[in-house]
Amino acid sequence: MSLSQSVHDASVMSPTDAISEFMNPGCQRLLDIGCGAGHLSDDLVSGRRTVVALDPFVVPGAPALRIQGDAAPLPVVDDIFDSVLFHWSLHHVPQDQMSLALSEAVRVLTQNGVLYVVEPEPIGSWHEVCQSFHDETAVQNSAAVEVDFLVERSAGRRRRAYYFYEDQFDNFDEWVTELMEMPHNNYCEKAVRSELVKDQFERCWETDKYVLRQRVRMDEIRWD
Repeated sequence: MSLSQSVHDASVMSPTDAISEFMNPGCQRLLDIGCGAGHLSDDLVSGRRTVVALDPFVVPGAPALRIQGDAAPLPVVDDIFDSVLFHWSLHHVPQDQMSLALSEAVRVLTQNGVLYVVEPEPIGSWHEVCQSFHDETAVQNSAAVEVDFLVERSAGRRRRAYYFYEDQFDNFDEWVTELMEMPHNNYCEKAVRSELVKDQFERCWETDKYVLRQRVRMDEIRWD
């Protein structure tokens, strides 16, 4: 499987594989903003690449270097990273700070640095199952608009690709358990276990598993 420039040809890939294929292989200093537990940051460390994983609730780990901080403002000096990544994190920034967060990411890039913004779209069975209790359509759309504004006002050059993220589950209870263990959720288990949600989940049965997918948009913005 590989990334597609067309929404119609997007295939299923893991986040690590998708980003590794999309990212400039020459990247040596990467800042991962909103890294969560930092698992993806660790996966992106290589022999030539160092990764700094930043999150307000950062947890200890390795091999990526963890630092605690917010996207706006960044606790980082100017012109230090040749790549900055928002992976499923820009839409979690408060809407009135998204523009600042993107400007801060550009500030810490070197002269020929590259910004990567990877965002889920409200398309796919993951969105359909969760929409009644955790609809992120508005914030995901706001994140997309802010990226468009950045490209327009800074005369950046954008490259875009798509893939589908996929999770598989044996049953509804397994999915609920995983969902409730996600950090910083703002939903209750009663809402997750509603008949509407369960009915939507049952529609995701494929052969021997319940399969949930969400389309992901990947933007590369550069100014060299």
